[in-house]
Amino acid sequence: MPTAKPKYKRVVLKLSGEALRNDKTGESIDSTVLDRLAAELKAVRSLGTQVAVVVGGGNI
Repeated sequence: MPTAKPKYKRVVLKLSGEALRNDKTGESIDSTVLDRLAAELKAVRSLGTQVAVVVGGGNI
């Protein structure tokens, strides 16, 4: 089954530092969130799209 061509060749993903936080434990960076983010980025990369990730650090 053919895969649709991505709309963009390059994307920038801008995240707040809070997006990586675990509200229940108070951890600034949650490894579960990072694992999920990494899996999603890997899937995007497999389509041939270049990804830049920018993370704010105000909460660290």
